[in-house]
Amino acid sequence: MIKIYPLSAYVFLILLMISNSFSSEAQRTNFRIYQYNKENKLNEELVKSTQQDSLGTFYFATDDGVLALQNDNFTPLALPEGKSTYFKELFKRRNGDLLAVSDDAIYEINSSLKKAEMKVFIECNTDTLTPKYPKHLFEDQKNDLWISDYIHLYRYQGGAVEKYSMDVKNQSSSYARSFQFLECDNGNLIVISQKGWFYKFDAQKNVFKELKFNLDLIVHSFFKIGANEFLVGTSQGVVKITFDTQGKVIQKDVIIPNIVASCFQRISASKIMIGTWFQGLLELDMADKNSVSNVGGFPYLTINDIFLGDYGKYWVSTNSGAVVLEEKFFSYEFNSSNAEYITSISLAASGEVNFSGQNNVYRPTKQGDIESLDFPFEGTLTVFKNKYDLTLLGTEQGILSIFKGENLLFNISLCEAAITSILIFSEEVAWIVGNKDLFKVNLVTGEVKSYLDSFQGLHIVQDICLDSKQNLYIGGEFTHSYLFKYDSVKDEIINISKPLSFPISEDFWVIDFEMVKDVLYMGTSEGLLKYTENLVERVDLGELTTNEFNSVAIDNQNSIWLTTSNGVVRKRKEDISLFTLDQGLPSKTFINRSLLVDSNNYLWVGTSNGIAFAPISDSILPTPIPLVYMADKDRELVYQNSTVPMEAKSMLLLDVTASIYPQKQNKFQFCTVQGTEEKAEWKELTAKNQILLSGLKAGKYKICIRGKHEGNYSWSEHRIIKLSVKQVWYLRWYTILGELLLVLFLIYLTNEYSKKRTKKNLLALEKLVSDRTFQLQNVNQSLSTANIAKDKFLSIIAHDLRNPFNAIRGFSSILLNDSDILSEEEKNELIETIYRSSDDTYKLLESLLEWANVQKGNFKLNAEEFDLKLLLEKNLGVHKSLGSLKELEVFGNFESAVVLADKAMIDTVIRNIMSNAIKFSFPGQTITLSATILKDKVVVEIKDQGVGMTDKQLKQLFKFDKVFTSEGTANETGTGFGLMLSKEFVELNGGEIWAESEKDKGTSFFFSIPKIK
Repeated sequence: MIKIYPLSAYVFLILLMISNSFSSEAQRTNFRIYQYNKENKLNEELVKSTQQDSLGTFYFATDDGVLALQNDNFTPLALPEGKSTYFKELFKRRNGDLLAVSDDAIYEINSSLKKAEMKVFIECNTDTLTPKYPKHLFEDQKNDLWISDYIHLYRYQGGAVEKYSMDVKNQSSSYARSFQFLECDNGNLIVISQKGWFYKFDAQKNVFKELKFNLDLIVHSFFKIGANEFLVGTSQGVVKITFDTQGKVIQKDVIIPNIVASCFQRISASKIMIGTWFQGLLELDMADKNSVSNVGGFPYLTINDIFLGDYGKYWVSTNSGAVVLEEKFFSYEFNSSNAEYITSISLAASGEVNFSGQNNVYRPTKQGDIESLDFPFEGTLTVFKNKYDLTLLGTEQGILSIFKGENLLFNISLCEAAITSILIFSEEVAWIVGNKDLFKVNLVTGEVKSYLDSFQGLHIVQDICLDSKQNLYIGGEFTHSYLFKYDSVKDEIINISKPLSFPISEDFWVIDFEMVKDVLYMGTSEGLLKYTENLVERVDLGELTTNEFNSVAIDNQNSIWLTTSNGVVRKRKEDISLFTLDQGLPSKTFINRSLLVDSNNYLWVGTSNGIAFAPISDSILPTPIPLVYMADKDRELVYQNSTVPMEAKSMLLLDVTASIYPQKQNKFQFCTVQGTEEKAEWKELTAKNQILLSGLKAGKYKICIRGKHEGNYSWSEHRIIKLSVKQVWYLRWYTILGELLLVLFLIYLTNEYSKKRTKKNLLALEKLVSDRTFQLQNVNQSLSTANIAKDKFLSIIAHDLRNPFNAIRGFSSILLNDSDILSEEEKNELIETIYRSSDDTYKLLESLLEWANVQKGNFKLNAEEFDLKLLLEKNLGVHKSLGSLKELEVFGNFESAVVLADKAMIDTVIRNIMSNAIKFSFPGQTITLSATILKDKVVVEIKDQGVGMTDKQLKQLFKFDKVFTSEGTANETGTGFGLMLSKEFVELNGGEIWAESEKDKGTSFFFSIPKIK
């Protein structure tokens, strides 16, 4: 492409440079330029295209593959073996997917902050239905993806590729260019081949129809500028083409001849950046008769692509690397000269900005020029002001010139030194500061009054201003006389200087005033002060807080603007920005009171090398949240709110970067917050953008990191990293405790060794005493138990044995003495009664003996595995017979269950409870014997419908000292020892026994036995 029109192109380039220097009416955009090439890590300098993914990572298509810019390093993305490394284009779809076009494939880039990867999206060059050497991608309003190769078109839709064969006359002669896709707002899709043929896509017939229009030029690029308007870059210039609603070309204009445009990008509503094949980077101003100018300072002639990143910077791909362009905040270029020392700025009644040099007063024009205003004066101009139709000029020689319109009214020799400040109070009165004295000048008569005596004869006045009520404030010098107020009623000056609550030198002075409502801002030799009725405080400006500020201005967004030797400072809420020469200032030397915000919210600043201006908007570009990496060989990325472990007294090194470039224009700060602390001191990172953490005590911390890019950028959101600092092993509590225990143990061993013999005897004596004490306790316990048993036995013998023995004795005596008179039937009845009494007595004695054996520990448990069902069936059979004697029905409900217990004991328990059930049941009632199998035990239930028990009787069951006798429904006797014995047997077998009862409604006894698992 470079050899097509070499002579005309270079002639045009020379003419363009000349015209820009002298006659162009367009005002160029002022750009800051940074290059990426072999000198700063970009090994492959032939860059075809640049794109940015949704994570903020930049990618570059080169002849050596796709490179990712991460952590300020270029990393190549891996390709499948054998695939081409020649990439032509990077393309970002509306959904954020990023595609890369190579000679033999279209790839999808899987974004990642750690390591991005590429996978084949569409395989090319495989057959006649796939793209052959693809060149360009386009996505239409329906989100269909279009692909062009050297001669044909393709559509990717729903995972399939559809081919649209085009005429051979469209075959491209370019390695990187083929068809250009133009889509109007109404959906008409137009394609232009490299040879200039136009086609419209017919969606209904699914074909491209040739239009009756041909540029007859080589087409390289296009750019949409309106609903149906496009700029087309051709071999003989930039052409503007307009379509109608049917997709027909209705207008064609060559707006810039002899420019071979390779790409376009928008700068503003009317300005377009144009990349060319061999004429460098240009700027088109459509609002200024399509004027064209060079982008000043751009280093290369061949431009392949222009990409506008997420943070307002232009990435230009060239044959010699990638170039980053950022529009500077300030402009100072006018078509005429702008290099004079600016002494004063004023706002005219018309709203126009006027400013003065040392010899002239100027006014900028709408055409981008500076014109001189005709105000003749003598000497060197230091300050001027215009208001109403009045213009006042003060000189270094102390002369005040007063003009009404263009007519000179007075030349007043006011003082012997420079006039430094002018305030037009009304059409009749002006206040003037000259030779650090305050003067009141009558603009009608020329009368002058000095107020030097009001300041005790001291020349200390620096500046003056009015508040909203037209009260005059006067800035002075020294801590006790830095602020005064004029009392117009008494015509006197009042010192209103308040004590300062912050450290400041005695010799300081006020330089400039700015009044906002009832707040007076004072630029002083030691910072910016904020004066209100109740308080004077110094405004926190970070590291610039104590700087000297010689100009103050407030814009429509209530941002404070200041000039200092470092540059221009902006404070908007808590955000503080510094603008230096890199942001378009022609100089960092400012005269006092050289800031002004005009009626259009433009900021003007006067410097020693001309005047600069900047549009002020509500939007400040945000700096992206910093990225943090572990500064080790793994370079691991630390994510938001992730926890990093660390050992106390060790060091941790972190690398900090951001996805906005160049990195050298980023400033980072961090603070370390421990536990629940809310405030911490922000610290600047080193030049290497690294954080070194060391000397931290054990505990939980939060590392907060924020970043700020140079220029019109605000502080980023905080990157928060949680830090868990563990104590070093030899200082951890369990280590110290172990060491302490070890010391105590050694002391103990030493002490034991020294007292070994005494200890041995003492231990033997203590053991003897302990054994004897234990034996005495056992004896006492046994005696106590024996006493209780004895008392119980005596009670039983006294009560329960007396009655049966009395019956036996009585009936035996009758049989012995009255045998002769008794009938045989009466004798048998007496004998039966004697038998029953003796049998009950025997059973009682048997229970007492068994219980006594248990209490003495003589009863040994003989646990065995057996089927409980068989034991229950045996008892059921026995008690069915016994129950029939009282006309009772005895039922059983149980399944096979193997238990581990003493079979004889369990048999005794069942027998005792079943006997009780029969004893306390009435004829005709039922008794049920059942068993429930649970997870780890079997619960046996004996339920009757007999007399039942009261709550009081129920609570006394199984208590040794509450055993009571009761009679059955057929006058059967009993003592309750059967239940006591049952309780002992159940608990010996690892079970429990309990009862549920209601008076006159029956009783249910339950006991559990462990089950074999």
